[in-house]
Amino acid sequence: MEKVLAVFIPIAFFICVVLCVFFISKYRSETITKLGGPIPKLPSSPFPWKKLGIVIIGFGVGILISSLIFELQILPNSSWPGFIFTGITLLTVGGSMIIADGIKEKDQNQLNG
Repeated sequence: MEKVLAVFIPIAFFICVVLCVFFISKYRSETITKLGGPIPKLPSSPFPWKKLGIVIIGFGVGILISSLIFELQILPNSSWPGFIFTGITLLTVGGSMIIADGIKEKDQNQLNG
């Protein structure tokens, strides 16, 4: 009996999800047609890949600098290596976020005039 119940629970969950999606899409389309046609979509803004890339580069530079500091033993007797590693990485990520915030997209400048 327990094996049958163990098989039945995932199947019942899948059926519930499928039925929820079916009824939501069915009644949504009926409501839209009753209101007078399709609802116009708002223009979507593109994802700021350039800003994300700058932040990721800052993260990589922070890890690179931290790794070089420990590999070249610039701070040989440091009692807090984790804090130094985290601090340098956070400083470079913060700097890259400031740089990324200052970047203006070409499309945004053209839209604003």
